[in-house]
Amino acid sequence: MNKKNLEIISSVGSVILLIILFALSHQMENSITQEYGFIGALVIFILVMSFIGMKLNEMQ
Repeated sequence: MNKKNLEIISSVGSVILLIILFALSHQMENSITQEYGFIGALVIFILVMSFIGMKLNEMQ
């Protein structure tokens, strides 16, 4: 698979993951846990994007 195609697919997948995590966080009843859920979703998104970026950088 081409590096450019892999980058596009992984970026779109990461944004879809973020949307799903936001939707799950929104379903929480308590507003405090909901806020932590949003923060957790952002942290997971940043970690996933960082990992993908490092792996794409290692590719030729």
